[in-house]
This record gives sequence, structure tokens and C-alpha cells, in this order.
Amino acid sequence: MAVFPVHYRPRPYQVEAHKMWREKRVGIVVYPRQSGKDVGMSMEMAEARLRTPKTTGVYISLDNPMIRDILWDKTYLCPDCGEYIQGLQDNVPLTEVDWKNTFMEGRFKNKSRLKLQGYFQSGKDKNGVGTAFQDYAFTELALFGKEDPIPRLMPILDNPAEKKRLLVASTPRGKRKNPLWQLIQSMQGQPDFQVIVRTIDDLNEMMKRAGLPPVRTQAQLEATRDTYLKRFGNDRMFEQEYYCSFEEMDAAAVYGEAYMRLVAEGRIDTFNLNPGHPVYVTFDIGSSGMHSDATAWVAWQWINGRLYLYDCGEGHGKALPEYVDVLREKHWFNRLEMIILPWDGDHHEKAVNTTPADMMRTKFSNVAVLAKSNKVYKIPGARQGDYSIITDIQETRLQLYNTIIHEGNCQWLAECLENYKYEFNNKLQEWSDKPLHDKHSHMMDALRYTVQATKELDFFGGTMYDGPQQGNISQSYVEDWSGVWS
Repeated sequence: MAVFPVHYRPRPYQVEAHKMWREKRVGIVVYPRQSGKDVGMSMEMAEARLRTPKTTGVYISLDNPMIRDILWDKTYLCPDCGEYIQGLQDNVPLTEVDWKNTFMEGRFKNKSRLKLQGYFQSGKDKNGVGTAFQDYAFTELALFGKEDPIPRLMPILDNPAEKKRLLVASTPRGKRKNPLWQLIQSMQGQPDFQVIVRTIDDLNEMMKRAGLPPVRTQAQLEATRDTYLKRFGNDRMFEQEYYCSFEEMDAAAVYGEAYMRLVAEGRIDTFNLNPGHPVYVTFDIGSSGMHSDATAWVAWQWINGRLYLYDCGEGHGKALPEYVDVLREKHWFNRLEMIILPWDGDHHEKAVNTTPADMMRTKFSNVAVLAKSNKVYKIPGARQGDYSIITDIQETRLQLYNTIIHEGNCQWLAECLENYKYEFNNKLQEWSDKPLHDKHSHMMDALRYTVQATKELDFFGGTMYDGPQQGNISQSYVEDWSGVWS
């Protein structure tokens, strides 16, 4: 007789999760990353299909590529057989199910069905997962910032005529705009609801009591913490990923901590320009001919080491010189000292003889071009624990602790600061040290170039590099930030 599961042997904390999912209509586990959340929840879904004929379940992630990486193609080393197995397919006896790879679906011998699906379908103007399933399982619900899917499902789940379940497995991502946190809050006090939150220390203690090795040793955790510190400039994401705290904003926000300090210290406020100092404007240049790729700009003053971000803007589809006409309408235009472009401002485009900087100078003569940086988000060739040089993103984060932002003129800039996130690597199931390229990244690139400009202002002997002047040529440079982490 076929035995299920073939290889899976639940750990103590997975046993706890299975008990909750079988007793409660809505059950949520908030576990550290790489602790077997999806292995356990997928086995619960498969067992339910085998146990009750003609039932349906759907396992949901953000999109199809992500659910394929997280679960469908997920392999792990089986401790019993010593071979790598596919965690979902190889645990269900082949005599009981027919797996359809193209559709990521399992059709069971007893006429039950388990489907894996992305909630947001790339290239299609629609989302959702249908209403005909008995069980709904969401992985990493906290990442569903684009839209909260739960309000669509609650009327279905609340149908007393059918016994439907909602299973969730995720790590936390702060409280703001977090569907996971909102679901937990909305279900508080319901008798058929339970949430289990366990830190990595909790899991290790449960494993120890059962006479099993820890999920992650202390040495492994310290090495991981050091890696997070090196990659992100702090260990907030490590704390969020392994100690499962909702208490601070999404640690995946690149400038989250600095933004919260800006708000807490009242440095997003209304102020007037200083008449004794010039105004600079820094651009991030959008790709030519791509309407979806924005050109962003920031107007600012630099006074005694403090950055004053006074105005900002963004546009689509315009030629670069046309933005001078946009700036010309500003009341501060007659005080504009210099327009600053990123390094590609001096690069020729295909079949075009003039550079973006040359084109900009047809409308405004004083245009500078920044040096090309090779340390935007990581230090090439840096050794583990070498913190003497920091990335451009870390420089920007540090400068934000000494920055004032105009509340009325820079609302979009402030929103981008809050929502600019690191990119999540679906295959590796971890956060990249590279920020995500989305609608918030254009303004954040302009901000990063602004901070770079303040460094080059000092580097070039107190005066900005002026493009028309021969002899002043931007170049790569290295700053020593020794002691900044002490």
C-alpha cells in the first residue's frame, strides 16, 4: 500500500503547524526563513487532497515564476535516502497523483486537485485565484504589497455551506501596508483563527528538546548576521528574517530606518530657500524612447554639510532639454547655479552626435557630469568584514540623517524613500543587496546622484566639476570611511 508522505518527516515546529491547520479555519505560521514553512504547508495541502476525494486546493505566491521557484521545482537533500528530491512531487506516491508540469497542477486518483498559481499574472490585466477551492494556501503573504488578496477571499471563506480553509506561511515585513499583519489584526478574537510566531531561537529550542540538531547553529547565525551587515549596512533585515518581529517598518526598505528618523525628528517640514546659497538640480536620465522609464530630478541646497531637498519632479517621454522649460517655471529658477547629470550624461547614444549633457547645454549652459561610480550597492573585491569603504547607497543613507525635506514640494520623494525596496531573489529565496527597479527607483537614483554630487563638490576643491571647462574631468575616486561603523 502506498505510504504518504514518502520522505517528509515533520520537525517539532512543523507538527505544531499541522495541528493548527487541521483545527482552525484560518491558520498562520510566521517562521524564520529557510525553516521549512513551505515544505510543511505543501504537505498539509497534499494530505488534505488524499484524505478527502474530489476536493480542491490552491497554493498561491506572487506570480508563477515565484511559486515555481519556491515550491514546484524546490529540491532538498533527504536525510533518510541521502538523495535530492523534489519536495512536493516526490513526497506523494506516483500511484496516487498525476503531476502536470506545464500547469503546475496535481490531479489525484481520487479526483482531488492541487494547483500552484501566481496571484499576479505577468502580462495580464487581472489578478485573483478563483472561488472554487476548498483550501487556499498563501506563501509569503507579507510580500503582497501591490494588493491585499484577503478581502477578495474572506466572503468565500465565510460561506457556512462549505468547510473552506485559509493557510498562510510567511516571514514578517513590518506593519505598514502589510497584508499579513492586517489579516492577523482583523482575525483577532475569532475562535476559528490561530497564529503561531516563532523565532529561530524558539525553533532551535524545540529541536533541542526533541534531541535533534538545531535549524541554524549560533555560529551560522553570527556569520549570517555579519553578511547582512556587510550587504545592507545594518542587521535590521537579519532581525526581521530570523527573529520575526513586526515592530519596525519593512526592513527590506533600502532607506527605511533613515526615513523613520526623518519623520520622528520632524525633518520633513516646510522651509524657505536660503538666499545666500545657490540651488542645484540633479537628474536621473530615463532611457530614450521608453515612456515607462521616468526622468527624475531633485532641486537642493548644500549648506554647512546639511542637505536641503527643496523640490522634485518626474516626467515621461520628454527630451532631456525640455525639462529645462519645466524648471524655468519654478520661482527659484533664477537662482539655479548648475544642472548635474549622472555619468551617462557624457555618453553618445546610437546615431546621435551629441551627448545628453551637450543637448542640455543648449537650454542651460552650466551643466556638470558626475563620475561613474563602481560601488553603487556593493564594493567590488571587498573582503568580509572590510568596512573602511562604503557603498553609494550607504553614503546616501548616512546623509539622510543630516537632511531636511520640503514637505509640500517633495511628497513623491518622501513616498519613494518609504517604498524603495531591495530586490527579492526567488530562486535563492533571499534578499539581494541590489534595490528593485520599479516606479520608486528613478527618484531614488536622482537622490543618490545628489549625495554623490555633494562628495564631488568637496573632491574638486570646493567647486563642482563644470562640463564646458577643459581640464576638469570627472574620475573615479575612493573615500575612506574608517570608523563609521564603530
